[in-house]
Amino acid sequence: MTLSSAAQSMFDKAREQSETGLSEMRQLASDAFPGDDSIIIGVNGSYARREVTQGSDVDLFFLFDRSELSDVAEKQSMFRERLKSAGFDMPAKGGVFDAPLSVSALSQTIGGQEDNNKQITRRMLLLLEGEWVHNEADFHETRTRLLSQYVPKDIRADQICLFLLNDIIRYWRTICVDFEHKVQKENKDRAIRLIKLRFSRMMLFVAGVLAVSETFELERDQKIEKLETLLSVPAYERVHQIVEARAVPALELYSEFLSGLDDEAVRSALSQPSPAGENTEAFATLRDKAQRFRSCLIDVLDARCSDPNPTVNALLL
Repeated sequence: MTLSSAAQSMFDKAREQSETGLSEMRQLASDAFPGDDSIIIGVNGSYARREVTQGSDVDLFFLFDRSELSDVAEKQSMFRERLKSAGFDMPAKGGVFDAPLSVSALSQTIGGQEDNNKQITRRMLLLLEGEWVHNEADFHETRTRLLSQYVPKDIRADQICLFLLNDIIRYWRTICVDFEHKVQKENKDRAIRLIKLRFSRMMLFVAGVLAVSETFELERDQKIEKLETLLSVPAYERVHQIVEARAVPALELYSEFLSGLDDEAVRSALSQPSPAGENTEAFATLRDKAQRFRSCLIDVLDARCSDPNPTVNALLL
């Protein structure tokens, strides 16, 4: 089974727009910080996932190891302005990577009371969908060092990376709880957030689970290497790479989600304040597709991660 021409065309369009944007960002960073290896610049979101559509903005982050925070903050502010001047849409300030972050802070606390929503979100975004813009080598080294903390030195080949799997599960549930908080307590627009939750966020979760499933029957160093390789692949491509033809039904629906976001009329309808957004035909159509998408992903997990692979059972401990 192969993707339809319509689905392949949508994925190709989104990838081309993403790669063009990333190339331009990398050139702007190279011009702004020639030879500067004291900082790492990366992106999350649609550019990192190769899913750029109309209305996509740049979810930028700055990491540092040997610099002063004030110096890096100045560089970040300057680079945001350069991106704006180049025509990139930038989100409002206040996100989890609003301020530069030290590399050590990413992995300083995994679990415990200090590991709040912001901490886990930063960590998981870097692992599950992060992409480099400046200082590629240190970006990958940082991710590998972080992954190594999730893989105990005494782990057996017949074990999966359960520590990482549990954090991925925790992150997914954190996203779900935060969604309810935003729409109920902060009166955020519900329709477009719910559709994104049920498509792109769920895809990211399942792609992370599948990456962990592939660590089964590998030795420790191989597990870390496999995770770094797979997590460097955008989520929907990762799913396709791992399960091949079994991913096609889910990917067909996912392409329709991307097509909807790329349609100005659909996006505008979904972006209406509640409850107007939920009363649109666009929302009803994508909500129904999201329910089918979920069923397709369950089939994918069941087919790939069942006995003897312990991943599905581990989802329930």
